[in-house]
Amino acid sequence: MTDSRTASSFARLLKVINKREARVAVLGQGYIGFPLSLLLAKAGFRVVGYDINSQLVQRLKAGLTPFSGETGLDDLLMAAKRSGEYSPTSNASEIRGSDVYVIAVPTPRINGGEPDLSYLRSALELVKASVDRDCLVVVESTVPPGTTAGLVARELAKLSWAKIFVAHCPERAMPGKLIEELTHAHRVIGGVDEESGRLAQELYASFSEGKITVTDALTAEVVKLVENTYRDVNIALANEIARICSALGVSARRVIEIANMHPRVAILRPGIGVGGSCLTKDPLFLANASMERGYVPELILRARGINESMPELAAREILDFIESTERSRSQAVVAVLGTAYKGGVSDARGSPAGQLIRLLLSGGVEVRAYDPRCRESFGAEMTNDPYEAAKGACCVVLATDHPEFYELSLTSLREYCAQDGPVLLYDGRLVFRREIVEKAGFVYSGIGEPSLRPSALIGARVGTRQRA
Repeated sequence: MTDSRTASSFARLLKVINKREARVAVLGQGYIGFPLSLLLAKAGFRVVGYDINSQLVQRLKAGLTPFSGETGLDDLLMAAKRSGEYSPTSNASEIRGSDVYVIAVPTPRINGGEPDLSYLRSALELVKASVDRDCLVVVESTVPPGTTAGLVARELAKLSWAKIFVAHCPERAMPGKLIEELTHAHRVIGGVDEESGRLAQELYASFSEGKITVTDALTAEVVKLVENTYRDVNIALANEIARICSALGVSARRVIEIANMHPRVAILRPGIGVGGSCLTKDPLFLANASMERGYVPELILRARGINESMPELAAREILDFIESTERSRSQAVVAVLGTAYKGGVSDARGSPAGQLIRLLLSGGVEVRAYDPRCRESFGAEMTNDPYEAAKGACCVVLATDHPEFYELSLTSLREYCAQDGPVLLYDGRLVFRREIVEKAGFVYSGIGEPSLRPSALIGARVGTRQRA
């Protein structure tokens, strides 16, 4: 039975949330916390966006969004500045006395898969120091199973004089479509009790037009991890098929295209690896929680290993090509197109292109890189356009499938490359068609393509190539 104190606090919070009178503090102004803050401000709440990065906060105060390529984000920020409902700050005192605290801080992996909860712990300490009334605390950060009802609720319970409602609403938005997905995607909310779930539901219903499913905190945590594990395992299947096809001497692209004509088959596209902040860690969070309870999820662990091995496979094939042309590694230049973790975004977190670049550099070759949206270089020499990156290169790697790369003139690109022998276009995302690439004068290879044979190099020199 709900006690009178809980009932009274619940009623007050429900009222101020429904009337948009609640003061909301969002801890973390990154890929999730920042757009979430703007959507809450648009809904009519007074929102304080807190981040320890003072330079980021200054950019936000100046009306500059921290990342590019997000439709609607600039307009939301301008509207929030005009309304005065959104206040970015790195001053912790400004979040004191909030009715709602939303924690949206990173939870990266360490030690091969263990969760790093140090940012979450710091955020909890900040909340504990700021609470001066009964309130709602929502954890948006992806966390291992049991964290919300365990670590989070336990720490907040130390404020015994306050009634603190606790819920988990795992972020599920994809970079490149942040506003669209935060607004329209299905959300799952898990409360540590019924009242907490209800309050969080009302908060998110203020801006979300998608379906909201309310459950318990543990279920919500596991749902998020299972979603990304499902995607990771299916990508691993595609990558495994690609490696099998390469060994058998057939094109994985063609095999998958034909197989997917079957109405019950939907194989994903293989590539040089899986990136981002979620797919690279969420399966391991789930696996570790399972192993702590005695069950080893072999499929999940194997899938993660396959996906993590793909940059190494690509690097090995590229270096083998260089050696097959009797070029010295120390004199070889490799141009990498794309450093973001996926096409259409500026986010480089967990990018397989980064691992590929580091492997190539450690292999002794010079690496130049170009990305139209992302300035992360991973140690490569960053250039201003793809043609500058390709100047004198004996290999061009398509590492990220940005829309801009689909429009490249491969004939022009080849003219910037090395003129002393064959030049490889290594298609790490299966964007280009072999016949088009070879017509432009490149040797074509990539993930899931038959291994290069010596005969493939014959006629690939500049003087014998045809123009596209």
